[in-house]
Amino acid sequence: MAEVIVEFDAVKKASEKKSPVILDVRDPDGHAGGHIPSALNLPFSQFADISSLSSDQFKEKYKFSMPEKDVEIITHCNKGGRATKAYHALKEAGFTNVQLYKGSFHDWKAKGGEVIVPE
Repeated sequence: MAEVIVEFDAVKKASEKKSPVILDVRDPDGHAGGHIPSALNLPFSQFADISSLSSDQFKEKYKFSMPEKDVEIITHCNKGGRATKAYHALKEAGFTNVQLYKGSFHDWKAKGGEVIVPE
């Protein structure tokens, strides 16, 4: 199945509007080192454990609510590898409106996108 790809301009718009959901699937250290504004961190390395969590456990662990299956989601990582895997994992889990930012954070920075570095 071919991925639905989005580019920098669509991600920039999503970041500004806080919709669609932008999922940063890098590890927490990568996210903490700088991320796209409004991106939520859900490490791909933890995807296997997600289905065993209740809604409350998910929110407590990740600090945001589990997206509904029909919510528009954009996946990104550093250069696109994990984002592609996350895209397919979400589709297999029944998420129906997933998109892939193939250039990911590398492309975001190269095109001058704002980077948030938490204190």
